[in-house]
Amino acid sequence: MFGLGKNKSVTVEDESIKDKSKFVVVGFTVMVLTFFVFVISEIYTSFQLSKQKKVLAGANSIQAESDNFLIKMATAGKEVNKNEYEYIKEIMMFMSPTEFQNFKNSISGMANEFNVKINSLNEGEADPLGKDYSINYIEYQFLSTFENLTFLKNKISETDFKVNIISESISRENTKSDKVIAQGKIGAYVFPGKEKLLKDKEKLIEKFKLEEAKLAEENKNKE
Repeated sequence: MFGLGKNKSVTVEDESIKDKSKFVVVGFTVMVLTFFVFVISEIYTSFQLSKQKKVLAGANSIQAESDNFLIKMATAGKEVNKNEYEYIKEIMMFMSPTEFQNFKNSISGMANEFNVKINSLNEGEADPLGKDYSINYIEYQFLSTFENLTFLKNKISETDFKVNIISESISRENTKSDKVIAQGKIGAYVFPGKEKLLKDKEKLIEKFKLEEAKLAEENKNKE
């Protein structure tokens, strides 16, 4: 009853320290989270930059291929146009049906020029060349001296068109005559679609004609 009472250790909790420790924990956590966010952000940014570089590299490669393709297309297109013009120049030596009739009619004037008498001048049956072209024939019989006959045939050959004497037989008019009878057949290449083709390709023809004229002038100046 009179014994000493037990000493009680009383711990007084400092609320201010408690509160500060909370701030330390929260601050540390925020710092850790910020670090992870920074690291993840850097990794993501690095990945995106790498991805963009690949995309840009691919885009540059595609652009280079595209440019190269366009150059090849332009070169090929120019070559195609040139080849087309060469084809058109060949076609220009073919006659349209109208030009064939004009050519046939012009023979009478040439014959008169060289004093050649026309006994007959008729259009023969044409031979088709594929589905687009044909060889049209003019069958003739001339009476003249051999010399004048030669002049006439030379004149006919001066045409810009493709024409050939397919067959010809020459005989003396009679034993006392100095004249001969020439009987034969002239073949001319005809393309019915010529006029439409030349109209459709008018700009192309004009372009290459100007280039040819320019080149001819340059070569002339070099001489």
